[in-house]
Amino acid sequence: MKGSRRISKPPPYCLIVTLLMFFTFVCLILHQFSYKSNTHSLVHPQHDFERKTLLQALRKASMADRIVILTVVNGNWAKPASILDLFLESFQIGEGTKRLLNHLLIIAEDSQAFQYCNSKHPHCFQLKNFPKIQPRTPRNLMLSPSRVILLTQIVELGYHVAFTNADVMWLRNPLSKLVPDIELSIACELYLMDAETYGISGDGGFFHLKTNERTYQFMKNLNLKRVLYPDSEHQSLCKVSGNNGFIDLIRIKVSYFSEVNFGRLSAM
Repeated sequence: MKGSRRISKPPPYCLIVTLLMFFTFVCLILHQFSYKSNTHSLVHPQHDFERKTLLQALRKASMADRIVILTVVNGNWAKPASILDLFLESFQIGEGTKRLLNHLLIIAEDSQAFQYCNSKHPHCFQLKNFPKIQPRTPRNLMLSPSRVILLTQIVELGYHVAFTNADVMWLRNPLSKLVPDIELSIACELYLMDAETYGISGDGGFFHLKTNERTYQFMKNLNLKRVLYPDSEHQSLCKVSGNNGFIDLIRIKVSYFSEVNFGRLSAM
């Protein structure tokens, strides 16, 4: 018909590309929804009983200023004549550290560690609804899924964390060295790279994390970093904190202890 416009049909390959783009978009939406749902169910466990049990354990172990000393052990580290025994003994014989035992909460990664912990110490908590991984390094490092999620939950509950590996001997009180306005204090090895630059290494076997909105966002970003970059769970907190861009993004104040002030079983 004269004056009518003809609508041309798109080539078949255009339809295929459009369908592929739509399918990819749907997959991304579903993946994002799944990730958010999993994160929500982990940081806010569906099992209210376990959440209440953790909160009760934190209340019993915390100091007046809501600081809780925290360590994590499994069945290999929690048995007779084990690292946990030496760890607890160090509090008994250390300078001014015996009273800190009342504020130590031991996190057990399995039932064997939990049973042994209960036989040796009044404050124990067993991880149940948290992901478990097999570490590729001798120590479970800071960014393992269970630790990041647990620490995020503790910070969310409003408690300050003094985290220590169980092979750190508490012969002195590191809490006395904390600076009030510092939000993250870590035991790392500092070395001089040039006249103006220091490098940072070590595994962050001890750190203190104050609870506020910035540190909560820091923990949430560690969780996101672990998901986006799976190998990051085998990095140390010292290495993560040395990433100035990551720290500047959250704007938290960081300071470092020297690792030489902390006795490690690995060095004995």
